[in-house]
Amino acid sequence: MVKYNHCEMCKRVYATETWIGEVHLYEGFCPSCITEKEESDIPQESVEDNTTNNVTVQSEENEDKIESNQSSPIEIEKAFLSNLAQKADEVISGQGSINVLIKEIKDGLVDKAKERIEESIQSFDVSRIEAQKIIDYAEETFDYILEYKDYIDGVVKKLQDKPKMKVKTAIEKIFKDTMANLPKDIAKDVLLNKKATLKTVYEKAVDWYSIYSDTEDVTELTKKMTLHPFTEIQKKLGTLPFYS
Repeated sequence: MVKYNHCEMCKRVYATETWIGEVHLYEGFCPSCITEKEESDIPQESVEDNTTNNVTVQSEENEDKIESNQSSPIEIEKAFLSNLAQKADEVISGQGSINVLIKEIKDGLVDKAKERIEESIQSFDVSRIEAQKIIDYAEETFDYILEYKDYIDGVVKKLQDKPKMKVKTAIEKIFKDTMANLPKDIAKDVLLNKKATLKTVYEKAVDWYSIYSDTEDVTELTKKMTLHPFTEIQKKLGTLPFYS
């Protein structure tokens, strides 16, 4: 299990470590908030001129209002949403945990969006139906996103072992090999679920390969394929009325 360290200011997860059970601590600050805190702690020079002083005070009050708005829950969600593809890229580059990122997306965006739908969209409003479809898409993606990343990692490994192999051939080869190697000594319903998930992942890999197949660099191509579900979640959540 995992211990999640959340920033005291923005509540985002800034560090994790292996732990007994799942623990969430709200201590310390993430790098962004540390910078903001250090800047806000810098003492201002006193100004004797009354007019200048009034302007300075007014300016500081405006900045406080801006900072307050920027740290509001909706602004925190929007900032996280706008940086989602970058955060996913960092995880894929080995700088974080995909499990933590998925939990952040679920807790910080999808679950929050559900609450905002309840609060801001009437039950008879057609916008509510469209918003719910977006939430359903994100949650369905969570059902296979880990397996999809593992699948593309397998494709990358296959291409590294056989550099002359075509990407689409590698996608098909991984599907056949994985299907053949599924454990047989498990419950029938479990085996059927594994096969269904693998088939879904394979079909997604083929579809998303076709989107980026014009990318000549194989590394860049497979990277775009791995990022695709995250960028799609980002794009779809970004259309929700309270985030636009």
